[in-house]
This record gives sequence, C-alpha cells and structure tokens, in this order.
Amino acid sequence: MFKKISKKAWIEIAIAAGIFVAIAIVTAFYDLQINKALDNTNSLFGQYFANLGEMPTYLAAPILGGILFYQEFGKSSKQKFILNKVGGTLITFVGYLAAIFMWFWDNFVSENVMYSIIYIIVFSIIMTFLTILAFHAIPAEKRSKVFWFAVFLAFVAAAGNAIVQVMKFIWARQRYRTMTPGNPQYGVGLHEMYPNYNYDGYTPWYIINSIAKPEIRTEAYMALFDADHISSPFQSFPSGHTVAAAASFGLIIVPDIFPEVKKHKWVFWTVPMVYTGLVGLSRVVNTAHYLSDALFGYYVGFAVAALGRWILVNKVKPYMPEVCDCSNNKDNNENIKVENVENID
Repeated sequence: MFKKISKKAWIEIAIAAGIFVAIAIVTAFYDLQINKALDNTNSLFGQYFANLGEMPTYLAAPILGGILFYQEFGKSSKQKFILNKVGGTLITFVGYLAAIFMWFWDNFVSENVMYSIIYIIVFSIIMTFLTILAFHAIPAEKRSKVFWFAVFLAFVAAAGNAIVQVMKFIWARQRYRTMTPGNPQYGVGLHEMYPNYNYDGYTPWYIINSIAKPEIRTEAYMALFDADHISSPFQSFPSGHTVAAAASFGLIIVPDIFPEVKKHKWVFWTVPMVYTGLVGLSRVVNTAHYLSDALFGYYVGFAVAALGRWILVNKVKPYMPEVCDCSNNKDNNENIKVENVENID
C-alpha cells in the first residue's frame, strides 16, 4: 500500500503548483516582452549555462554503468560477468561517447580538429576506466544503494527528456532568436519576404502549433530557417536544456537511500532547484527559449523526479536495508521495520 501523503507534503505540492500556475499565467501574456527585456546573447551567464546546463543528463549513463560494474546480478559466474562487467563497461563507455560527441565536443572544441572521432573514442575509453576505478572506492555494503541512486538518476534524465522531446514535436513553437533581427539565427531573407515582419511567427505557449498552425507558417516561410546554422527553429517549447539540467533532481532520492544524511535533506532538494532554475533563466537570456519554455522544462523534470521518488520509497523500496538484530526477536524486528518505513517522508 502507498503511504498516505502528509499534510506538510500537500502544502508543498500546493506551493509548487501555485508558483507554476502564476508564472504560466504571466508568460501567457508577457512571454515575448520578457525575452526582449532579457535578450543578451553576449551574456557570460547565458553562455556558461548554455554550455554546462545539460551536464546532469549526460552523466547519468556513465554513473549507472560505473556502479553496475560492481553489482552481483546473474546466477552463474558467466552471467555475472556479462551483466555486470561487460554491461557496466558498455553503458559507461557509450554514455561518455554520447556526452563527449553530442555535448562536450560541440561546446568546447573547435570544428577544425582533424580525426575528431579518434579523440572522442580515446577520451571515452579513458573516462570509462577512471569512472570504474573511482567506483571501486565505494564500500561494498554501499554499492547496492548507490546503484539504486544511479537507476533513479537515469530514470529522471530519460523520462524527463523523452516527455519534452514529444512535447517539442507537438507544440512546434518557433524560437525567439530566429525572429530577432541581428541574431545569428535570424531567418535569412526574412525581411525580403515580409518587409514589415515583427515577430509574426511568435505564438503563446498555450497554442499547439501542430494543431492550430499559424497562417504565416507556410512552406516558404519555414524554408527560411533551414540553414545549417539554425538549430531546431521550431522546437522551442519546452526547453531541452532545462529538463536536462533537471536530471539533477535525481539527488532528491539520496536522503531516502542513505538515512545518515536525512537531516540535510533540504540540500538535496535546494541544489537541483537552484541549478535547474539558473539553467532555465540562462536559456531566456541566451535567446534560445521563452520563459514559459524554461518553466515547463523545469516542471517536467521536477514532476518526474517527485513522482518517481514517491513511488520508489512507498512501493518499491529495493534499497531498504534488511532488518535483523540476530536475536530472533520477532517483535523487535517488526518495530525496527515500522520505524524505517515511518522515517520515509
């Protein structure tokens, strides 16, 4: 049975929902004006989080693979070797391969580097080795708990990003920067085709463009944004960077898995809340998204993590320690089990 949600939890849910609704209402009317006020493509703040904001998502797979290497899945030695050693190594390697190729190389390395794939593979191998070596330092009795943290982190990253990618396709919202004169991603020939163009491609967040297609969005109009230097011009809503940063909400499960840090529970909630918020705001400053894009990306990641944690600590609890005082005192054991469950907020 699921544990009844406490009054305190309901208050927290109400506050989170209230903040979401309030900002959603404001952005429904003032999204475009907010972007115009915050527009600053040369902002160090915007550039910093544009480059580093997605890091939590890209670290999820290597962390999961690294700790999987030391698990004990499988009945035979051969099965354990394949599931743990081979599987863990492959997940870590592929995770780093994707992170370096899709994130690090794109943001921090010059496109003029020759044979870049060789560097990417070598770096991935090195990082895989170092990650597996680092996880070896985790005490054996803690590894199963760390594994479930890694699984939760990977779940939050994968589920949140999957939901946002589907929403991007359905909403098909045009990005602010593609309609902003002077921006490098401004549509080439836009003013020639529409001399009086003034953010005419803008739609508020509550308009689903795949259903209610704007009149201006003809094939000729969309062709203006097909140049290689324009990145996903009609995938503004919600913010992918923000939901990628929201993978950091995977930290909220740590106090439940490791009761010794439960008194510092607020840290594991506050850090991802602040980090994800900063990334979301940076995407507005960097002209990549509207504030509503960041808002929905934030809350998709947050909701996935909160719901996933609630199910895990109430229904699954695979990380809960086995309770035994080795005295065969059944009543005492039952009391300890009840106490452990009650400690889960």
